Amino acid sequence: MNQLVVCGDGSALVSGSSPDGKPSCQCRQQGIFRCDHPRFYQDHSANWGWDSYRETFYFGHTFYQHIVNHGGHDLPIHIHLGQASESDFTLSLKSLDRFTTAARDNQLTLSISAAVYDAGHDGRGNYEDLLAKQIDPVIALNPRHGLPLASGTAQQVNSNGVPLCPAALPMRRHGADPRGRIYFACPVKRPTHRHGQFLYQAYPEECPQKVLCQPETKMGPVVYVRSDSDPRLYPRIARDSPKFKELMKLRSGCERSNSTKKVTYGLERRPCRSATHYLVRLYLISIIEHARAWLAEDRKSYGDDFAKLINLDRFKALAHP
Repeated sequence: MNQLVVCGDGSALVSGSSPDGKPSCQCRQQGIFRCDHPRFYQDHSANWGWDSYRETFYFGHTFYQHIVNHGGHDLPIHIHLGQASESDFTLSLKSLDRFTTAARDNQLTLSISAAVYDAGHDGRGNYEDLLAKQIDPVIALNPRHGLPLASGTAQQVNSNGVPLCPAALPMRRHGADPRGRIYFACPVKRPTHRHGQFLYQAYPEECPQKVLCQPETKMGPVVYVRSDSDPRLYPRIARDSPKFKELMKLRSGCERSNSTKKVTYGLERRPCRSATHYLVRLYLISIIEHARAWLAEDRKSYGDDFAKLINLDRFKALAHP
């Protein structure tokens, strides 16, 4: 609870009501199909949005959820329902704020160490909001936002924001200092151990120029960029690090939980005509997801005695209704 890694994702919910509403007049019986009379709309909060998964417009809502992955189980911790026109970018901020507020109001002690999102959340405001909450952002870069610009002492960078050396190779990330500067060193000069000593070994044959730019230095050329000036391109957890890749794999749990709600428990097959009805069903399904995780853990703990335990509990319930 003190090092929670939360993952967030949104999904489309088609409304069961008609976007055209129900006419309040008898014009249709008279052969008039276009009139200015008032109409009744059952789903008042639904509107039109874009479903990027199916690449089509739809009328309805968007539900957004944050989950944690514990012991291989995808456990929803908060669900937020918005209009179809809302993006994951804004819904994620609302959901996370409401979750932390609810936890604080109920005296639930927890701390979120990292938040994992897909490229739909890639925006400077999201990074700044998470950093203000002391949460490490783990967000995939969105290539549609254009190529990154060089900053600090870097002259040029690649599509991921990694500085390029004079030979146009991605430079090796060396480390960071307390002032928020991230250093990158020559990519063909790498640390190693020889005869019990730590040293830097140069491999000039790997360089396109076949020669070292600064043969007199052990790591040069060296450049730095500032993480605090551009937290999107230079997050505290580097995108090419094993930790970033490991955390990003947890995000698939959101997609599995979304599929469970929409396919396994029929949210798509039986659409609702009310946002409130949808939200109630989403929370009930989330409770079932937690209950299934508890059941799976009990089976692991009790093993062959699990069936006896279940029968014993049923007997107690019958004996003491």
